[in-house]
Amino acid sequence: MEVKSRSTNSSSPTNVPCAGCKLLRRRCSKDCIFVPYFSSAEPEKFAAVHRIFGASNVCKMLHDIPLNHRGDAVNSLVYEANARLRDPVYGCVASIASLQHQVSQLQTELAMALAETITLRAQISEALSASGSLKNRALETYCCCSSMPTLAQAYSQDILIEQQSQLP
Repeated sequence: MEVKSRSTNSSSPTNVPCAGCKLLRRRCSKDCIFVPYFSSAEPEKFAAVHRIFGASNVCKMLHDIPLNHRGDAVNSLVYEANARLRDPVYGCVASIASLQHQVSQLQTELAMALAETITLRAQISEALSASGSLKNRALETYCCCSSMPTLAQAYSQDILIEQQSQLP
């Protein structure tokens, strides 16, 4: 009994469909727009995008976008779809608002730290000008300004100049 082999012209299962065609249960053609962006290894990406935007709308969007920007657009669509699934009301706007709030808080902290630094530098300057002794000045410069190299360098240069002027 002879067994006939299948013809070699039929489509072989080596052509794995993209995640889009797999989810939509259709045959994936070689010119499928989803193939470069939704691999079969990550079906959850297309599932999220399809659930929020719809496959037809995503296909239309990708056709309208230049080829060199499609990858970025797909990444953005996936991010927005996942954010909308996590937070159906605000979506990615909630993340943006949270980050803006953090930036605002950090800017306030930075301004306060800079103001404190200016205040401390003024106090050090007053203390150094009040003390007339060269020894006290050098000690204060070393102890108080070791974390502020610009002040420490300036004061140590000033001390060296005074010492050189006292030499015969």
